Amino acid sequence: MQIDNLKHQPHVRIDHVTKSFGDFSALRDVSLDIWPGEFICFLGPSGCGKTTLLRAIAGLDIQSEGQIFMNGRDVSALPPSQRDFGIVFQSYALFPNLTVNQNVAYGLVGRGLKRAEMDRRVASLLDTVGLPDQGRKHPTKLSGGQQQRVALARALATEPKLLLLDEPLSALDAKVRNHLRREMKDLQRNLGVTTIMVTHDQHEALTMADRIVVMSGGQIEQVGTPEEIYQNPASAFVADFVGEMNFIPAEIVADNRVRIGRIEFDADTSGQRERSVLAAVRPEDVVVSTADGRPNSFRARIEEGEFLGSFFRARFGGGDLGENSLRADVAMHDIRNLKLRPGEEMPVAIPRERIRVYAQAV
Repeated sequence: MQIDNLKHQPHVRIDHVTKSFGDFSALRDVSLDIWPGEFICFLGPSGCGKTTLLRAIAGLDIQSEGQIFMNGRDVSALPPSQRDFGIVFQSYALFPNLTVNQNVAYGLVGRGLKRAEMDRRVASLLDTVGLPDQGRKHPTKLSGGQQQRVALARALATEPKLLLLDEPLSALDAKVRNHLRREMKDLQRNLGVTTIMVTHDQHEALTMADRIVVMSGGQIEQVGTPEEIYQNPASAFVADFVGEMNFIPAEIVADNRVRIGRIEFDADTSGQRERSVLAAVRPEDVVVSTADGRPNSFRARIEEGEFLGSFFRARFGGGDLGENSLRADVAMHDIRNLKLRPGEEMPVAIPRERIRVYAQAV
């Protein structure tokens, strides 16, 4: 059954997809719409199902149940050759015996293009990815970052409407990876090609994606913009996986009121059925320099600290926190001005709107 050819239909529709390998379910009833021109990241730990989902979209591993549509066409049972996409793998998968020009042109062979047109397209793509003078070299003569650009150019050579990226930057060192993040995002934005990237790296997802799909155990935990995922994680798993997070055992003592240690905090407790919960707060949301007299303020002792360049991560404990501990990221100028040092007790505050309350794991 085809999806109606609506004006605003998704580029890719994943409809109740399940993928099983024997008794193991790698994907469990996954549904998702991906819109034209979007940059989507499938984010999650190893074994969460993100690569399996990408391979199902590509037709490399056909789903056990459910349907996949591309531009309204049911491609659920079609082979990869009948799905309009380009793909870049973590390993680059370049042909070492072919030159860069030949690698990029590989997918164009047999399409009836004249040699001059093929050469023009290859040259244009290499210029687009910043390798205009590397066409005659073999991949072994290029750096890892250059090889990944060649792989990207090859994936784009057939002008696909969909680009699939399977951990494309994970084999590169940090400096090259950071540089290519910006380049790939700029290229995707300029070309307007719908892009799906698999990654376990939260920084890649946060900096590159229009929307992030956080996955765990073969299911989608949350879909949202980077800001939504980071600022309003829908579950304790998302809160823990994306960014740094303090999780502190707490008890709901009244509506929108929780107790941690010897102090009660204002916090949104809506939707919680049990009294015993987890209070979650990001280290950068803990207020130190102007905490005295604020709502949700308390006294705690600096137990230890870690210098992290532009900020200092302090671990607070004791005082009103009791046996609990709390990490706080403190700007270096505040460290100098406040003369913070281990063993010193001081006021700390957690703004009400920065506290998330989750059910404790069963």
